[in-house]
Amino acid sequence: IVTTPITMIYLRPAVIITTALLCSAALGQQNQDKTCTSPSAECDDTNLETIRLGLEWFTNPDHLPLIVAQKHGIFASFGLDVQLIEPSDHWEAEEEILAGRLDVAVTEPLHLAQDAAKGKPVLGFSRFLHTDGGVLYDAGKGDITRPADMCGKTISYPGSPGPGGPAIVNTMVKADGKLDCDITSYKKHNGSFFHTDALQSNHADVATLIFWNFEIPEAKAKGMKDAAFFSLKEWGVPDFCQLVLMTTPSHFDKRKDVLRKLVLAMRRATGIVHQQPDLAREYYYQHVNKEDASETQQAVIDATFTATLPAFPNDNMMSTEYYEHLMGWLVETDQVDGKAGEEVSVSTYWTNEISW
Repeated sequence: IVTTPITMIYLRPAVIITTALLCSAALGQQNQDKTCTSPSAECDDTNLETIRLGLEWFTNPDHLPLIVAQKHGIFASFGLDVQLIEPSDHWEAEEEILAGRLDVAVTEPLHLAQDAAKGKPVLGFSRFLHTDGGVLYDAGKGDITRPADMCGKTISYPGSPGPGGPAIVNTMVKADGKLDCDITSYKKHNGSFFHTDALQSNHADVATLIFWNFEIPEAKAKGMKDAAFFSLKEWGVPDFCQLVLMTTPSHFDKRKDVLRKLVLAMRRATGIVHQQPDLAREYYYQHVNKEDASETQQAVIDATFTATLPAFPNDNMMSTEYYEHLMGWLVETDQVDGKAGEEVSVSTYWTNEISW
């Protein structure tokens, strides 16, 4: 699969397997991975429905249900040929879908709501990961012991110097009781998603938009033995440490039946992840070529896989109230236009129609 690098809003990466654009399961590899258990028409390659699915940056354990469904032949048993596509750079997922280069993309509720407030044609339809996360800091340095201590610190975050980093940190600072911290007091550093590097190089005091299951094990593997984080859900920030599938409303209407099969196939794969974790681990290590990685990278792969195993819910639905609260916070912290945020209906950018 060949796609063109497109510029987009920030999306969170995890373990970087390669810096090139990859279709992580080229057609030949997909045919190898299909383990059809019956000679049904669904297992005939000529009858498979193709879904080009854009990952949220590079392959990582967050994508485990997709990898297991591919390796175990689950997608094929549902009549699907799911092609997992990694971006070589940021992309605007809805533009890729409109241009016919993608059918579905992985994103976070935060980005989904932000895009909806900007009037973009986005529609989320299934949540498949829910982890913990928030703001990373090095507890070993001793200058930060509670959220209030972050007032005025330098924040590393993708999208800097935009409003996102200070909005998250200052919400936590206020929730910890420090109400007089001026939001303009924060210094900003764009360390992209290299959060650990930003802290270890002293370019930043804290880093945000981190997922616990990846950044904490990674930081410790890289020598930050006292890596710690303040959780969004504990300090006043809506819990957006989740991954969802999205497409455009028009594409959803055209391919609803196929997308329902995608949801069900991933749900079956989630069962394997929880019930046969050793098999899931084997599939994942094969997929990322763990044996060819450096010793440090292998340690990161091991630790992040183990930390991510519990993060896949059986329930793929999300509530209207959740998105209303998230949008309210985005408006309150001036991350989206107030009028647009208040007027956009959740039903225009999230549906549970096929996620039950």
